Amino acid sequence: MQASMTQLSFLDTLDPPPQPKVWTPPPRRKVMTRAYGEDYELELYEEDPDPFEIEVRGIRCLISHSLGFCTYTLDGPGSLFWSDTGFRSFGNTTTDPDQICSLVEAYIDAPQKHGNGLGGKLVRWWPMYVRQWYSNRRFELSQGRKNTWDQWGPERHAECWNNHDTKQLAALERMKAEGIDPDDVLSSIKQKQPPVSMMEWQTGRAA
Repeated sequence: MQASMTQLSFLDTLDPPPQPKVWTPPPRRKVMTRAYGEDYELELYEEDPDPFEIEVRGIRCLISHSLGFCTYTLDGPGSLFWSDTGFRSFGNTTTDPDQICSLVEAYIDAPQKHGNGLGGKLVRWWPMYVRQWYSNRRFELSQGRKNTWDQWGPERHAECWNNHDTKQLAALERMKAEGIDPDDVLSSIKQKQPPVSMMEWQTGRAA
């Protein structure tokens, strides 16, 4: 009985293509710190150095590393820092505390040009929701309410302002609960605004 033969093509003789590699993110770890004057959890890559604390011109800060060193304030809202967010990263990978201190001092002293320095003057920092409240308030005071969103019709116009007022009132209530005086916030920012009125405390409306 004649054995059957299977004809193979050239492609059948080649090794199968390798399976595509599945990317897996590098392992990360969580570290509890005192950033922003509270218990604050940082997430770092496994190989990143442990965060540590230093003092720069009397300002306490936390240092962490990830593609450069990052600085976080250790004091609560309204305290002085080299950023109004309480955070600033630097594109330098040094882990030496003295070098970090020198680099931060150089940024503080650099001229206020293109965001490259503070001109020797520290600023007060505020949480994101406080800065958003201030920005929304500035928009309201500068634009007025009469016809800001007229192109969308009266119902949409009213809805937008209602959403605005609701968010502003929530921010004021949160500031009160956290011991932040909104008038203190306003006095700390260059672009001055009128103080918060009783009506604003009740409705969120500044104008």
